[in-house]
Amino acid sequence: MRLAVTRRAVLAVASVVLVALLALVTPRALEGFRTPSGEPSASPAASGPPRFELASYMYALQTRGRIRVGMLDGDLPFGARDAGGGRSGFDADLARELAIRIFGPQQNADSVIEWVSVTPSTASGALARDEVDVAFARLAAVPAQTGAEASPIQLSDPYFVTGERILVRSERGTTVGDDVEAANAFAKILPLDSLVSCLEALRQGQADAIGAHEVTLWSLRKQDPDTKLVGRYVTSERYGIGVKRNSGSDRQGFLPFVDAFIGDAIRDGTWARLYARDVTPVSADRKSAPGL
Repeated sequence: MRLAVTRRAVLAVASVVLVALLALVTPRALEGFRTPSGEPSASPAASGPPRFELASYMYALQTRGRIRVGMLDGDLPFGARDAGGGRSGFDADLARELAIRIFGPQQNADSVIEWVSVTPSTASGALARDEVDVAFARLAAVPAQTGAEASPIQLSDPYFVTGERILVRSERGTTVGDDVEAANAFAKILPLDSLVSCLEALRQGQADAIGAHEVTLWSLRKQDPDTKLVGRYVTSERYGIGVKRNSGSDRQGFLPFVDAFIGDAIRDGTWARLYARDVTPVSADRKSAPGL
């Protein structure tokens, strides 16, 4: 079911989620995000690839000569595969930067990458079965359950933060964007069956706003440039790079190395450069770090 809303002297909201709840989070709910940090595991070399401890997984990757990267096939702006097998998108470019961090500068970073197609539901299994070394598959951290068995995979510090937001019409003089948080508690939901129906209801004035995942709203905004995203995030998802949990030293030092890589990419501007190239053309915004 798709959800939308009627207008009755209060803000109406159209939602494409199955839940009829749309309570905007407060700034305090978004506290706790920290810039990834970690200590680099590599020592600079005069020439050639970085030097790593012989027992580290990074050295094992160098010995193998490639890193296996699990990637989504059709998930732009994060990752996509073209007819020739080429990979594009923010995640793909970040994976190339990770490969360079391990193998050193490359004329073509893809020469040291083995791309493996995964989905959000198969990525964890691929990591656990040692079919990939890292997975970029919109893997979001979830709270650990007390008494639950430790997962065979771990996630890095967040490299991308997103979530549900609100899309409204952008006519001059509208106050919907300003009033969306205050009116949210009184919003009325109008069930609709598709994103197209939600967008049409917004255009016709049958709904005042659409609530959905930010990536979905980027697509709708591109279809109708007379719309805009407003307000804070309703929910948040913190995507991490998936790695196999270290067991018997088979992934020695790898997770701290990946965390340090993310932190360095943010600090040296690599993250912002990739965001501007891969995400900004779709999102129409600019960011320098994966905060909300």
